[in-house]
Amino acid sequence: MFPRPVAAPYGTGGYEDYGMEEDRAGNFNFWETLQVIVGRKFLIAAIVLLGMLAATVITLRSTPLYRAQATVEFQKTESQILEGASVEPIVVADAEYMATQFALLRSRSLAERVAEVLGLPGDPRYADQDLPRRQRLTQATGKILENLSISPEGKSRIGRVQFVSDNPQEAARIANAIAENFIETTLERKYNNTEYARRFLNERLVTTKQALEDSERRLVEYAEEQGILELNQENSSSSLDANSLIALNQELAMAQSERIDAEQKYIEARDNPNSRQLLESVDLQRLKATRSELVAEYQERLGEFKPDYPSMVQLKARIDSVEEEIAAERQTILVGLQGEFRAARATEVSLRVRVDELKAILQDARNRRIQYDIIRREVDTNRSQYEALLQRLKEVGIAGSVGSSQVSIVDMAQAPSVPFKPNLSRSLASAFALSLFFGVGLSYALAYIDDTIKTPEDLRNKLGLPPIGVIPKAEEGAGNIIKALDDPRSGISEGFFSARTALQFASPAGTPRSLLVTSTRPGEGKSSTSVSLATVIAKTGKRVLIIDADMRKPSFQTDGTESIGLSGLLTRDEMLRDHVVFAKPNLALLPSGMIPPNPAEILSSPRLADVIRQAEEMFDVVVVDSPPILSFTDAPTLGAACEAAVVVIQAGQIRRPAAQRTVSRLLESRSNVIGGILTKFDVRKAGYDYGYYHYAYGKSAYAYGNERMTDSSREKRKINLFHDDDDGPMEDLSEEA
Repeated sequence: MFPRPVAAPYGTGGYEDYGMEEDRAGNFNFWETLQVIVGRKFLIAAIVLLGMLAATVITLRSTPLYRAQATVEFQKTESQILEGASVEPIVVADAEYMATQFALLRSRSLAERVAEVLGLPGDPRYADQDLPRRQRLTQATGKILENLSISPEGKSRIGRVQFVSDNPQEAARIANAIAENFIETTLERKYNNTEYARRFLNERLVTTKQALEDSERRLVEYAEEQGILELNQENSSSSLDANSLIALNQELAMAQSERIDAEQKYIEARDNPNSRQLLESVDLQRLKATRSELVAEYQERLGEFKPDYPSMVQLKARIDSVEEEIAAERQTILVGLQGEFRAARATEVSLRVRVDELKAILQDARNRRIQYDIIRREVDTNRSQYEALLQRLKEVGIAGSVGSSQVSIVDMAQAPSVPFKPNLSRSLASAFALSLFFGVGLSYALAYIDDTIKTPEDLRNKLGLPPIGVIPKAEEGAGNIIKALDDPRSGISEGFFSARTALQFASPAGTPRSLLVTSTRPGEGKSSTSVSLATVIAKTGKRVLIIDADMRKPSFQTDGTESIGLSGLLTRDEMLRDHVVFAKPNLALLPSGMIPPNPAEILSSPRLADVIRQAEEMFDVVVVDSPPILSFTDAPTLGAACEAAVVVIQAGQIRRPAAQRTVSRLLESRSNVIGGILTKFDVRKAGYDYGYYHYAYGKSAYAYGNERMTDSSREKRKINLFHDDDDGPMEDLSEEA
């Protein structure tokens, strides 16, 4: 017998935690990723094909563009005609300098100058001739900047000036104009900087000279007030005191280490009789050896003489004498270690006092010289500035109008012979990559939006239920379900044989004695799963009873009125054995009976548990076919009365929230949910990872009908397994399931 559950069998915190495994496990799964891609391969292929087709059309309709390129070199240092003639720094070929030069090449002022030089404001291709000249110049400048690109040649000091135009000669002309005018503007900037530097240096010289005189006067006055005599020996006394302080600090550190070592040795010898200091004492070890020999001799003679025998008394006295010598030797060692510890501590205290005295002396000396040093540094700074400014003014005056340039043209731009755009192969490669990325991304988005239960892994990851069985979807024209179950190579039999095996290992007790089969909504294969499970279990020799507990839409029909059914047993005091219908070996049915007006109220009676108990006593396995979970309260009530429950879920049709509510309602009623059965599983839609099911099951499985049924279809869905005519089509048995 299965134990009734006292807590949710899955999850870590009861039924509130089930189905959260997927949220907790956010790790990347390669096989799931590949499954999503393979499952939507046709969508991805269509997007890639359309993207490449669009790229081809756009490329062939594009206007050919030509790109001309001029190269310029940025020298590592300036060309110096006179040493010190340049106002700017000499070393310029660093990353910041190169970035600055490229920014200047892309500047609007340079583009405007080129437009003026080439007369582009008067060219209709670059400006609207009906506008004023200033606006035409602005338009021409914008055209140049739009088609101009500046880039470095790797990590070298070579720059590439490229211009794109639909006219190859025009592209080369503008690229060369950019390079030439950049060199000219560089020279003009340097000349302007030299003139500005000369005026700036003259103004700074006057200010710096006055500041130098004021600082020298204040230095002399402060030295007289504080009685400071400068001997040009860089504070010799302070330096000696500092050196002494450093040496004493080192000695103090050594003294602290020696004191700590001596203290540890003393404490260890005092508290531990077997310390290293005591063990290393030769005299102490000799005495211990003598004591050991005497004790051994005493013990040996004790077998011949009594302790009060004269020779034994003398031997005992010698042992006591050696013990006293050992204690005295140990005390001598302790006294020596204590003396070393006290001497080390006294040395440490003495050095610490001397260090504190030197610190006080140095601090006083420094306090008196702080302001003096500040004023002296100010004097030195002003003198250095004055001398540097004076020297620089002389150099700039000598350099005068001498100019230098760090930029030179390496290659002039040539008119290109072939266009660089459009490039069909590059466009197709880009379109392929972008379309593939978009297609894969769209597939992931659709997979994320689609939260239905589609695969056995979804049962485990999204609902926290182990998959009991996977029943493949049948193709049109499949035969009778009973005949399919009789064929051991059919998809139905393989699927339900696997489910039967999983039920046998669902617990240490084996297959549950009573098993509830339910689903989220009608049309998922619930009743067909019930009769199929009962059939395959009965083939093992076990006696199986099917209870049709769906008293709203019964799925099983029998001949005549030979049984009052479940509804009759729940309302009357009848025995189960009198109303069971036997039609197959080891397989029996308890039909639903008359449809009552209040099925939920009847199922809530205590009589239900007694009926289930009688069924468990008469049969080895009891399969209870119940109504769907979300529509009624019948299934939770039946689940609480059965030892175990399985949830039938139609692959790709039941959304995760609905399935979670189904399992949650069962767990709330303290039903023992042992797993789920996935029906109508389409291997071709599931992806390559589930090819095993298609290989093992073949192409046969039972067909499932639509959820919406006409009256005639509703009659066909009745299961005639326990009727004389049991050769109905397979669709009839799987319509409601």
